[in-house]
Amino acid sequence: MRKPALAILLYFTFSGIATGQDDKRNVMLNAESASTPRIINVGLPDSSHGAVVFVDGLKHALGLPRSQYHWAGGNAYESVGTIDFMEAVVKYGEFSVPVDSRTRVGSDFLSGAFTGATSSNGLIRFDGSLRGPLKNGWQFALGAYVNYDPTSVNAPSRTFVEQKQIYQASLSRVLEGGASLAMTYRLSLCDDRVDGGYGVAPFLYNGDGSIGRYDGFRLGRDCYMSADETVRWMDLETGQWKEGDMSKMDHRRLHDLHFTYRNESLGGWDFLAAFHLCYMAPSNWMKVQLAGVDKASAAMGYTLRGGSVFTGLVQNRQAHYYNTWTLDPELRLEGKRTIGRHNLTTGTSIVYARQYESSSSFRFAHTVEAGPQRILRSGQSTWNYNRNSTWFDSWKVHADLYLFDSWNITGKLLARTGIRVRGIYNDILSVARLEGESVNTRVEGFNLADPTLAQKHRFQAPGLDYVLSESVSLRMRRNISAVAEGFYSMTPKAATYYRNATLPSLKSIGNAMVRGGVNLEGEWYNLTALLSYVTSWNNAAQVNVTKQIGGISETLPWVAQYGIGTLGFTMDGTVHFGGFSLHARATWQDPKYKNYRNEFVFSDGSVSVIDYTGNTVTGISKLMIEFDPAFSWKSFRVWTSVRYFSRQYVSRTNLAFFNGHFETFAGAEAKIGMHHRINLNVVNVLMDQGAKGSIDIADTIEDESALKGHIMAGSYIRPFTVDLSYTFIF
Repeated sequence: MRKPALAILLYFTFSGIATGQDDKRNVMLNAESASTPRIINVGLPDSSHGAVVFVDGLKHALGLPRSQYHWAGGNAYESVGTIDFMEAVVKYGEFSVPVDSRTRVGSDFLSGAFTGATSSNGLIRFDGSLRGPLKNGWQFALGAYVNYDPTSVNAPSRTFVEQKQIYQASLSRVLEGGASLAMTYRLSLCDDRVDGGYGVAPFLYNGDGSIGRYDGFRLGRDCYMSADETVRWMDLETGQWKEGDMSKMDHRRLHDLHFTYRNESLGGWDFLAAFHLCYMAPSNWMKVQLAGVDKASAAMGYTLRGGSVFTGLVQNRQAHYYNTWTLDPELRLEGKRTIGRHNLTTGTSIVYARQYESSSSFRFAHTVEAGPQRILRSGQSTWNYNRNSTWFDSWKVHADLYLFDSWNITGKLLARTGIRVRGIYNDILSVARLEGESVNTRVEGFNLADPTLAQKHRFQAPGLDYVLSESVSLRMRRNISAVAEGFYSMTPKAATYYRNATLPSLKSIGNAMVRGGVNLEGEWYNLTALLSYVTSWNNAAQVNVTKQIGGISETLPWVAQYGIGTLGFTMDGTVHFGGFSLHARATWQDPKYKNYRNEFVFSDGSVSVIDYTGNTVTGISKLMIEFDPAFSWKSFRVWTSVRYFSRQYVSRTNLAFFNGHFETFAGAEAKIGMHHRINLNVVNVLMDQGAKGSIDIADTIEDESALKGHIMAGSYIRPFTVDLSYTFIF
């Protein structure tokens, strides 16, 4: 299902900002996936649909590839943490909390770490690294991460739902005068389903925020995808008919080349030069979304594969078959220097991004049950060809300058000022429909080879991206400090906004935040309280809107335009004594849509005008609480993480919601001598089975009574799972 456009976990960075440290807690504890970081955003929409991954201070993928699906932490990295929020905003233009991983480069002596892991679901994982010296002062490092996971549903059409291989090799050398050089190459081979399809389930919505089992379906245990995944579709580019098996249509190949040169004493400057090249070779993957549950009658023309007429519940699916490639080189130069009371950081980056995406779309359906059967409509296994297709071909170049000044005004008063100015030029080919055009309308069989249906338009879009930030902290007493900070930014819309059938407003996206609070710290504790307001405007995103027309669900690709604002309050603290430590945080927030009016026109001419302005953002909890206790004794350590998420609205109308739920983790680690380590981790300790997120079909339902007993489908947290790993270190 669709990820929410807004994932407001404000609390994640607050303690780190208040204390001047990066928060590295629970970066990888994701309640939906075992191999990608948790979604960590701060109240502003973004296009990443999840964590934004950086490697050695540079964004892992600048264009279309979703970095969290082509990266994995592990033995090949020295550390995995987060980047300071204001640094992310000013230096990188990321209004989220990026996950930064530091590559483990070579050393003067041979060492390695090799981990084998499995789970109660049948996971097979190998994670290894080896490094050591070469001749003439050079050093090497090798890494391999291989992950094959059937997940908890064990799909009948494929042995492993998640399939990822990452291989890397590094050469490094320490030069004279405190300089160092490192070069790393990575190859990512990913054949997993990154967008929906398997991780959803049907359930009864009871009307009071609770759900019930439908026909005994076990969330997270039974598979909700048919073993028959054969499909026929029309290629968007050529108009030719093609056939394939969806379980074998996910193939993505990424090549990463990374150079880093650092000199800590270059004319009084700490100088860094970094170059990153990310190339996604021509790749394909499937995106499968839910598109409503219908009740089929004999007159609707649904049949099973054998030809028998089907009546009953039908699960519709919207599928996109993506063909894409990207080339994203980036050069970054940065210098740091202390001048009097000023600690200066200044830098520049130059980026060229070549992006191509073609998405052929179609619909298919299956029965609503565990291990469902495929359903044909009018004898066809697929239909609605390219009515939801997207396409664009673009290149862009941007260059920026940024400056941080950390000014120690007095021994107790510190001011941090940040500014970035970025010039951007986009050159975009699109098949978006312009006002008054008859072509480029997404009709049945839409394709680019037919000039009566499609015509390409070129857009040349220069723009200016800028950010201003300010932070002031005051040490009031030895153990009490206060902080106030904020930022304001304007960002032109990226090339991806031109991929859809209609163009959004091309006004720049605005983001702003103010927050302030106090920090109390001592020898065995650290406590923070912060009040914040975050807002954004001129956002645009494609959403799929589903409504039943004549008893059959119809899905429209809609370019939504809206704003968001949220007030939040966070308390965060840690205590530690002896071998015991406890981290706890609680956040209250009230995220609201702004200027979010929609007028949907469906195939029968019916118009639905729905204004979501003032409603609470879907898929977001107003109250979030987390406890992370741990205890260490000699070579043993045990820990747990308990998160509570309050009510989440399912629909933008706020008529449907899910009750609060828990996400629970626990683990134990034993170090045996100097060379052996065993880890046992448990996911969903409390065995909570609540649904989560948002449901597209509910966005057009305005009668609350119609939702009681409504059968729908959506995502859920991972069921109870036990992971076991063994690591050999030398």
